Amino acid sequence: MDGNIYYSDDEILVLGNCKTGENIFWGTPLSDIEERLSRDAYMQEVTVKRSLPDTVKISINERRQAAAIVYGEKFVVIDGNGTVLRKTGVEPKITVIRGLTISKMNVGEPIETEESVLLRQTLEMLRSVEQGDMYFKKIELSKMQIRAYVDDSLICQGTPEQLMDVISDGKLQVVIQELYAQNIERGTIKIGGDDYISFTPKID
Repeated sequence: MDGNIYYSDDEILVLGNCKTGENIFWGTPLSDIEERLSRDAYMQEVTVKRSLPDTVKISINERRQAAAIVYGEKFVVIDGNGTVLRKTGVEPKITVIRGLTISKMNVGEPIETEESVLLRQTLEMLRSVEQGDMYFKKIELSKMQIRAYVDDSLICQGTPEQLMDVISDGKLQVVIQELYAQNIERGTIKIGGDDYISFTPKID
């Protein structure tokens, strides 16, 4: 087994209906295993090969969970390209996005929202967050800006592009580290044009 992160090895075997302990030439056809696994939204690419004398090697390229969009009392988990991976009633331990109007959310297909441009920009910003070794607990979207929560009481406010710029430059990380060094864990970090950053202890 190679490349699986979300699913365990045992779960992959169950999903693929792999029958262990059988002669590899007479067990479940490799094409059937590959087809079964490929049906799952988490599987971006699946390769199943025989390795003599008695091994079947399964290589997987998984879609990674990027965020969960709030939909009523449920959460729609998507990858970095907006593909719907699953729907759940339990809040996942990934960035939660609020403020989107979902119009279509079929598992395995791109999610459709009325705010498609804002969602795309936000997902691009989240890629910068990951590359910048940061994490936002939740993000609240509006037409003018976003509010990204470092934790429940420390908020970053600006447009997705503005946040992406200061994260890519490492400037936002420095500001947050300086605030924590002063034991400041509550307030609003406001990001403006030309990488301008200001801080207020108030939360609007």
